[in-house]
Amino acid sequence: MSAKLLRLAYLLRHHRVGGWRLDRWGVTLAWGASGIIVAQWLIRGEPPLPVWHWLVLGLLILGGLSTSVLGGWAARRLYVVFEPQLASVAPPGQALQPEDKVAVRATGWFEVNGKICLCADLTAYWRTYASREHAVLAIQQRTRFLAAGSPEEEIGMWYMFICPEAIAGIAPGHLRYGVCESPALRIMYRWQPPAAEGKRPPRPFNATAYLAFEDATTREQVWADLLADN
Repeated sequence: MSAKLLRLAYLLRHHRVGGWRLDRWGVTLAWGASGIIVAQWLIRGEPPLPVWHWLVLGLLILGGLSTSVLGGWAARRLYVVFEPQLASVAPPGQALQPEDKVAVRATGWFEVNGKICLCADLTAYWRTYASREHAVLAIQQRTRFLAAGSPEEEIGMWYMFICPEAIAGIAPGHLRYGVCESPALRIMYRWQPPAAEGKRPPRPFNATAYLAFEDATTREQVWADLLADN
């Protein structure tokens, strides 16, 4: 159930109507309606509002609070459920060639042209350049959810760059996004977000990338490529 809730939170965050995210619409409408009910009570005074008004008020407040809490909780988990496989045996290190590409589904922090975006379950490729810098080349497709669509500025190619010296840990496991479950890798690394034009660069922070694979054999290709840096 948690994987489905996390995916729902991502869909509510990613899709917009009138420039506003769906989760923002949900919180605003719920608490706005609550304010109207309270205002009616204050204006009318006696007699008190009917019981069903208070019931609706409570549900609206709870709905707005739940949507807000769900959004924060889901974002901290990057909208996926990852279960480590602690007993997995690491493959021997074997570097990929610069022209090699491995298909993945990628979740984490991406960048392009000075912009950053937290994205989940993007179609992507894993590559490692001759310099040994690792890259995830992903595409954000145009999607729709309920009456909302994905924002124009997020549609297109997004990139994740990971230098070997920035990697703090690699763990194999299984990843669930919604109802889909796949063999996966969790990569923890130190990331310096790009600076927006005319602004100071943000502070670096500890980031996490999740890579989901079609099968365990494909996962071992990327895992072995990462271990080749050691």
